Amino acid sequence: MTSVEADLLKVIHKTEQDSLDWSLDQLHPGQGPQRLMFLNAHGVNCAARNDAFRQQVLQSDFLLRDGVGLAIGMKRLGLRETENLNGTDLIPKVLARHRAARLAVWGSSEEALDKLGVRLREEGHDALVSLEHGFHDDSFYVEKYRALQPDILVLCMGMPRQELLAGQLAGEAGNGLIICGGGWANFHSGHIPRAPLWVQRLRLEWLHRLSREPLRLGRRYTVDVLRYFQHIRRLSKHG
Repeated sequence: MTSVEADLLKVIHKTEQDSLDWSLDQLHPGQGPQRLMFLNAHGVNCAARNDAFRQQVLQSDFLLRDGVGLAIGMKRLGLRETENLNGTDLIPKVLARHRAARLAVWGSSEEALDKLGVRLREEGHDALVSLEHGFHDDSFYVEKYRALQPDILVLCMGMPRQELLAGQLAGEAGNGLIICGGGWANFHSGHIPRAPLWVQRLRLEWLHRLSREPLRLGRRYTVDVLRYFQHIRRLSKHG
């Protein structure tokens, strides 16, 4: 087994354990630095080719299972079944518990963030301290984080950038919870509609997303899926 394969197994085992142990009670925004991340099939591919990303997810406080692809892979590896703890559904539950927290959301587009700001204020998040699109240099976000010190920061920049930036920010003198949210801002704002509930229940939300954004997601849900299962096949030989 190569060192990369050994680390990939660690990543997936960590996801299994963190998901099984998961509780909202484990989060304490503003009382100490914490990083909440999610792993899906795309994340496994990122971890296989990006050493820095792989180390960041291994160092996260919580790494939760996201999506049917990872569920299939974990079953192939003989791991226990876990709840699907995707960020799109989970992040609103986290925020609902901490409406008084000083909240920042960085990433996505200005249009989506405008809509998101309206919805978050309607939901009672009166301490919304910062909304920033995801196209600045990392140094901009580092300086912003130092200045604001939010209790909760949601990064919606996609893998692997958001996880790498979370690692940088975790090194600052802050006590906040940093959540790597992927496309959460787009979905929660309504900027990009989610699949109907019946599609979600059939675990076909990926197909809905592919139909809406074929150019951006086509490779992820075709070639990259095959690459992901190649990784799982190799890892299954080692257990």
